[in-house]
Amino acid sequence: MKKIILFSLFCFLFFTPISKAQESTSFSNTVPSDEITKTSFFEWNFGIAFVSFASDDYLPFPGGSALWGTTFINQENLIFEYEVGFAFPTLVTGKIGVGKRFNTTNIVVGVRPWPFNLYAQTSFSTTKNKSWIASIEGNPLGEGFTIGNINVGYRWNITLKKVKIEIE
Repeated sequence: MKKIILFSLFCFLFFTPISKAQESTSFSNTVPSDEITKTSFFEWNFGIAFVSFASDDYLPFPGGSALWGTTFINQENLIFEYEVGFAFPTLVTGKIGVGKRFNTTNIVVGVRPWPFNLYAQTSFSTTKNKSWIASIEGNPLGEGFTIGNINVGYRWNITLKKVKIEIE
C-alpha cells in the first residue's frame, strides 16, 4: 500500500500536464520552459545508523556511503532523483525520491529499498557544481536491520545537461 501511495505521489507531482493558461499562475521560482535539467552526481555521506545486532536492541553505529546518481528537475522545479552505491555497514544501498526545488535548496522525500527506510533530505550551501546535504531516515515498520539513521553528505555534480521536452 505504501508503495502505491509513493508511486501515485510521484506521478501526480512530476507528470501533471500544464496548459498554457496555467503557466502564468504557476508557483515556480523560474520562468516556465520546455526543458528538464538532468544532473549526474557523486555523493559521499557519513552518519549514525541505529542498528540491531542479533538482539531487539538498536544501537548507534557509524556508517558511510559513496553513491552515484541522477537528478531530474522539470520546469516547475519538481524533482525526481535516484542514486545507488556502496555503504558501510550494509555493503550496497540506493535511494529514489521526489521533491521540490526552492531557489537553490532541494527538498526530497523518498524510499531507500535496502535497508528499508523512508527519508527526507535537503541540500544547503549549494553552488553550481557542489552542495552539502543532510537527511533523516526511519523505518516505519520498526523492524529489520536498522530503524533509521541521520546523515550528512557532500555532493559533486558531474555533468549538467538540458533535455528538451514538449509540453502540450
